[in-house]
Amino acid sequence: MARVVWVSFDVVGRECLLATAEAGADVVGIVTLPGPVRPEVSGMCAFDDVAARLGVELLPTPDVNDPATVEAVASWRPDLIFVVGWSQLVRAPFIETAARGVYGMHPTLLPAHRGRAPIPWAIIHGLSLTGVTLFQIVDPTADSGPIVGQVEVPIAADETASTLYDRLNDAHLELVRRFVPALLDGTAPHHPQDVRRSSAWPRRTPADGIVDWTTRPAFLDAWVRAQTRPYPGAFTFAGDERLVIWRASPLDEPGPERAGTVVDHRAAGVVVRCGDGALLVQEAELAGEVLTGAALGARLDVGEVLG
Repeated sequence: MARVVWVSFDVVGRECLLATAEAGADVVGIVTLPGPVRPEVSGMCAFDDVAARLGVELLPTPDVNDPATVEAVASWRPDLIFVVGWSQLVRAPFIETAARGVYGMHPTLLPAHRGRAPIPWAIIHGLSLTGVTLFQIVDPTADSGPIVGQVEVPIAADETASTLYDRLNDAHLELVRRFVPALLDGTAPHHPQDVRRSSAWPRRTPADGIVDWTTRPAFLDAWVRAQTRPYPGAFTFAGDERLVIWRASPLDEPGPERAGTVVDHRAAGVVVRCGDGALLVQEAELAGEVLTGAALGARLDVGEVLG
């Protein structure tokens, strides 16, 4: 039975760990971030109960490449290591601790779209298809190692970050169930990535979510959907107050007003001029208060300019 070490700090990594244990892995150790769980870190969760349930040692560390961490992992004598839901690239000393390799999962169809923020970028760019890839980590280069398997996930025209996040989580579990047993018994295929067909997305920060009201409504609609929960959200300003937009829809209603102007109150929310149309803002957060429908009109006056 393959001895497995698991590295993760998030919910999808936790679920994949449990699925890997159910597939027959001999989990001998878990590496995670030190607590407590920080709400600003998307998807972060604790692993204490999982470690207790599996009867394995839990190693909290802020740096998976720290020599003390590498030494501790090596002492577990892993055959395989899985790094799923971890923001650091692993380096050669860590990789060398696994007798049969280190493996990761990336929520795109590699070699396309390596890198950061794959869910927001997929929606912003209007992709109709994405997925999850299980691949071997052979060096510190992000998402570039041989592919073991993939699961495709179609993207709906009205997809949000919330719905795509959930469906990609399900795809991670399907990937584990379909391909991890072959890794455990040593029969899994490994297909080198074609670097000529690779592409990469850059990191996003919360500040990148600011709304440009001169943008056309269809793009702003995708902008909001791509960055809604569990992410920090697209945002603008009402005066000096930050206004986070959680839900909106595009309107083909051009007008002469300046982009960013609140032009109407409706039962479903407020209409804001943008590009060559308008955006109906249906749910937003202002000064820590979540507002929907007519409550938005009570806080945002017609004629007020956002931005």
